[in-house]
Amino acid sequence: MNNEQAQPSTFNVEIDENRMAIVRIDVPNEASNWLPEDFVSDLRDALGTILYQQARGVIFLSSKPKCFIKGYKLSGLRDKTDAQLQTISQEAQAVMREINTLKMPVVAVIDGDCFGIGLELALACDYRIASEDVYTKFAMPQIRSGILPFAGGTQRLPRLIGLSKAIPLLLSGQKIGAEKALKLGLVDKLIPASNLFETAYQLLLNNEVQKFDHKRPLARWAAIRKNLEGNLFIRHRYLDHIENRVWNKAFGNYPAVAKMLELFKLPRFKEGLAFEQRALIELSQTEQAQVLINLKQTERKMKASYRGRSQGRDVAQVSVLGSGFMGAGIAYLTANNAQLPVRIKDIHPAEIQKALKTCYDLMHKAVRHGKLSHGEMIQRMNLITGGDRLVAAQTTDFIIEAVYENLALKQQMVQESENYYSDNAIFATNTSTFAIRDIASVAKRPENVIGFHYFSPVTKRKMVEIIPHEKTSEKTIATAIHFAIQQGKIPLLVADREGFFINRILTPYLLEAVQCLVEGEGIEFIDSSLQEFGFKTGPLAMIDDIGLDVIVKSNAAMVNELGSRFKLPEAVQLLIANERKGRKNKRGFYLYDSNIQRTQEDKSIYHVMETIMRNEMEGEDIVRRCVLRMINEACWCLQDNVIQSTDEGNVASVLGFDFPDFRGGIYAYIEKIGAVEIVKQLHKHAQLYGERFSPCQWLLERAVTDESQPLR
Repeated sequence: MNNEQAQPSTFNVEIDENRMAIVRIDVPNEASNWLPEDFVSDLRDALGTILYQQARGVIFLSSKPKCFIKGYKLSGLRDKTDAQLQTISQEAQAVMREINTLKMPVVAVIDGDCFGIGLELALACDYRIASEDVYTKFAMPQIRSGILPFAGGTQRLPRLIGLSKAIPLLLSGQKIGAEKALKLGLVDKLIPASNLFETAYQLLLNNEVQKFDHKRPLARWAAIRKNLEGNLFIRHRYLDHIENRVWNKAFGNYPAVAKMLELFKLPRFKEGLAFEQRALIELSQTEQAQVLINLKQTERKMKASYRGRSQGRDVAQVSVLGSGFMGAGIAYLTANNAQLPVRIKDIHPAEIQKALKTCYDLMHKAVRHGKLSHGEMIQRMNLITGGDRLVAAQTTDFIIEAVYENLALKQQMVQESENYYSDNAIFATNTSTFAIRDIASVAKRPENVIGFHYFSPVTKRKMVEIIPHEKTSEKTIATAIHFAIQQGKIPLLVADREGFFINRILTPYLLEAVQCLVEGEGIEFIDSSLQEFGFKTGPLAMIDDIGLDVIVKSNAAMVNELGSRFKLPEAVQLLIANERKGRKNKRGFYLYDSNIQRTQEDKSIYHVMETIMRNEMEGEDIVRRCVLRMINEACWCLQDNVIQSTDEGNVASVLGFDFPDFRGGIYAYIEKIGAVEIVKQLHKHAQLYGERFSPCQWLLERAVTDESQPLR
């Protein structure tokens, strides 16, 4: 007798008295619907039940809140043979075709995330209804993991919405909201979440959903589009244009992009399916896919780990001290993402008005892009207030200081807050310059003080560094992590050391780029060289985004604490005297238009820096210099125990300052190059350019021992 219990199915079928089949998607023991490796057999069993009981209509919907299907667990692709990978794709394609060819109409009811293979399943249905809520998103993000959709998605998406609309979604993997999905034709109807199921049911009951029939005459525009996209000459000319645009951005670093462009040239459905199968085999074995999949898994584990530690109390009300660009961004995240009341305090009323306008502009932009309804914008804007005095002494329990980088001023903010707010209020300081222990040294309740380091631009960077000092309580840490997650940030717990982690490894990289400029290399050549390596933004453009003045203000403390390798090139003072603050005052290494968009390099900067253009270096030389500085400092961070693990460091380097994701993050790249080669190059560069390239002790010891051991 077999005592083993049957494993619960991911797809659970219920046939009601009207012979309607309701298929509930519910991955066992998971918070979200990440389809497991064996999902095909579960789905096929569900389809068998539907056929056996002769259902007259089918509804696919999720039992998980705000999540249709998040995707496929890519760990299921690891260590598979070519034959196994081909079978995975064949079976996934086959079961989607079985859904597509059911005799009865099939409706996908989508509330929440519909990504990857979840969208491929929805595309196999005859009709798609989605909730109109802003949390409902669609994406085909497989390319970001170095592979292509492998269940027919590359074929069904272009045929549904057109090649020109499908290409951006497939090549970028970007998420789109429900309104845009409706506009593209990806979904057929938007309904309030509370009425989704009832609407779908009535449509089927009233025979208002028809099976898709390939023989049915197409509407006039659809027929024209099909003929144009089927014409090989027109199709290839259009794709050549797309390829040139994409290649200039990807620099050949992403094999999956090249494969996707190759696939688009095949107009026939069956050819495309066969290509998907081959692409899964070829791309799964590339180094880029391996590191990208590992990076995504690490990011998910990191999020789960921090959620597990975030069992602090819910924050009731937030006070932001300082109304500058950073303060305004923090207030926006608090009201829009965390949906908490927030007050901006500043002694200058005009600055508060500017901050409120910044928040309004950000929310209005979200409305334009379909991420927020107008009513939600009004509700969330009403959560933001401002004034020149502290208020809400008893209800405010989280204070974020975002004033100028002045230690005395920050200490004053701690004391004023402690004297006014309740004993339980947490004081979070957003500093990039000072040790948290120094700011907390004047506190009566140092256990409530913690570092909360945002990155610029605060609304775009996914990560925030959380820095406890030696007296910060575990309760404060847990609440800070919880609040960061509410704001939509990924927290990174780091040690209270100068520069923390992101700024510490980023600063030498940026300074070396400036040094290359001082030595006569061109602005755009420096930036394009690092972009070709894989950075989304070049270092000089990145300085413009951060603000050279911000870097200069934090530099003295870093030199004092970490040594002369952080010393600024002397020519930087000429730029500061010339008010080169970058994007925020439209004067930096680049010129900016009225919308603060980067246009071209500012050639007058060579005169300001008293630099003679020489252009003697190759792009590889510039890359090696800048990246070696970053690598060396990342190893210093290991030596100083700044971060908890190299896995977290990899994720932080990608999300914190866009280290090339296809290289797996900074420590994955270090491991690939090896300590022996890195030390050799650092010694060589130290002889050429000075002691700032001297390798840290950790690297020297690693090179002497066994550099092939995994980093820990």
